Amino acid sequence: MKNLLYIIAALFITLQIVGCSDTFLEEKSETDFTSSTLFETPEGLEKMVLALYAYERDFVSSVNAYFPHFVYNDRVTDLIVFITGSDSHLSRYTSPGPSSEPANVIYGPYWNRRYYEIGRANEIIYYGEQLGEETAQTVGEASFFRAYNYYGLWSKFSRLYLTTEPVTKDNLDDINYAPADSTAIFQLMYSDLDRAIEVLPNVAPADGRISKATARHLKALVAAWTKDWQEVANQIDAIDSEPNGLSLVPNPVNIFNKSNLSTSETLWKLTFSQERGGGEGHRYSSQMVSQIASENMTWKVINGVPTQYNEENLGRNDGRAFPNSYLMSLYPEDDLRITAYYKTHYTYQNPNELITIPPAKDKVVNGVTIRSTTNETGLPYTVKVGDTIYGRDVKEAKGKALDRRRILPSSLKNVDIWTKPLDANNDHVSFKDIMVFRLAESYLLGAEAYMHLGNQVKARYYYNKTWERAGHSPETKEITFDMIRDEHARELAFEGRRWEFLKRNGIWYNQMRNYAGDFTKYPASSLADYDENTYGISDGRDPAFGPNPEYYYDMNGSDTDIFVRFNVRSYHVNWPIPQSQIDAMGAENFPQNPGYSE
Repeated sequence: MKNLLYIIAALFITLQIVGCSDTFLEEKSETDFTSSTLFETPEGLEKMVLALYAYERDFVSSVNAYFPHFVYNDRVTDLIVFITGSDSHLSRYTSPGPSSEPANVIYGPYWNRRYYEIGRANEIIYYGEQLGEETAQTVGEASFFRAYNYYGLWSKFSRLYLTTEPVTKDNLDDINYAPADSTAIFQLMYSDLDRAIEVLPNVAPADGRISKATARHLKALVAAWTKDWQEVANQIDAIDSEPNGLSLVPNPVNIFNKSNLSTSETLWKLTFSQERGGGEGHRYSSQMVSQIASENMTWKVINGVPTQYNEENLGRNDGRAFPNSYLMSLYPEDDLRITAYYKTHYTYQNPNELITIPPAKDKVVNGVTIRSTTNETGLPYTVKVGDTIYGRDVKEAKGKALDRRRILPSSLKNVDIWTKPLDANNDHVSFKDIMVFRLAESYLLGAEAYMHLGNQVKARYYYNKTWERAGHSPETKEITFDMIRDEHARELAFEGRRWEFLKRNGIWYNQMRNYAGDFTKYPASSLADYDENTYGISDGRDPAFGPNPEYYYDMNGSDTDIFVRFNVRSYHVNWPIPQSQIDAMGAENFPQNPGYSE
């Protein structure tokens, strides 16, 4: 155990010096820093703080392609249907244990990186405090990062150990590898964030850096876990009233339609750039976008040549995770976010691939009568360039349904047609920023807090911030939790904010059982993994359950898309502690989360 810790301590110092060479965030110094100057000078500690931003950004690109979808996105929540990929053991809960594949590609990297950042923050805080006021803002920034990393560990694992001192050869044996009391964890996060709020500027000093409002937002999130609704309200009121230059972007279409996500409502983003110090890029953008470009009917004629990958079909993408029918059903038909946040329809672009659609007729699907096509003219209709592609039209015209990976709605929040070549393969080629926190979530936290406090005037005030922006008249009736739950989904889906919202409100398991996955009725007995006791309908589920049959008729679905709803168990609300970590700390000191075995 001691040898392992010596190795870790040495690695910390090595990575800290190497990692700090990044010129990220307008950091101009090219001077060689030794470990001494890093620890003992304000300039060195500032360089270490800048490295914390780089470490967080590198979460997305340097670990693996699947990792960020469980951290900065909403995989394994009630809003997403997962189609395919090597991370299926967690996305469908077929094998989510502490020694499974997810342990190597998700749990382990997450645990290790969070504690690595905590170690760096501990060093900055410890040595910065010795330098006094000259490093007060640097220490405040590091305090935010320590709280942020502990918050991440808590929201995922709900069991962690506390360490607040720099790791040295002299104190290796002093670390208490035992689950910390939750009160101590939250007290540390509160005190760290109070320090950050006190010293951070109202306006971030550089693109991608945090401000006082970022720290207030995180403190509101922390307070929401403890149901300290007055504290949540206080922090959100401060964000809303302080001179920080923050405001909602007037039209939601202008939040994510660019590679640089610096907007008036951005509280914190991971900043990428193709310039030196801007990170390695990432594959994050391609997994939430359909593969409709594989259909030659969408190939656009450019300079006389049918071009497969074009802006209309969003180029070459993986098509692995999509908004499910539950999420899409939450939007009123006139909600501006439908077109701002999603690509719901594609169009015929290839004049050589224009199908003829038969007239519509009644057809019974899953016991429900639907119209077989969208052609209500009574005569065959040959489509034109620019007409919308509907799956049922293609199915009736060609006798074969489109694969759902080619026709499902795609999230536009992470689409990149600015830095990622339209024909790019699966390499790390996107340099679009990734949103971490934004003001819209702050306002929904305010609505939630005041709803619990019984102040409906303020609850409506904050709720209507996003609701009115989406094109609706102000809400005048009583704000309820169900309304906030649904508005949270409508506004923040595909931003990585759903898991903790469901978990801290005690509804994650029920939402997963009822809505996770989608697009099929029940797993079929012909599947290799079928087990009647697990997937049969004798477990109290509504045997009539099924997605909208009209929607399902538009594509060729797969029974595996619904596996997560049947496999999920209540204890999955906590990730398992990586078995390698338990082995290192000792199971007698740090037991596994309940429900899991190796």
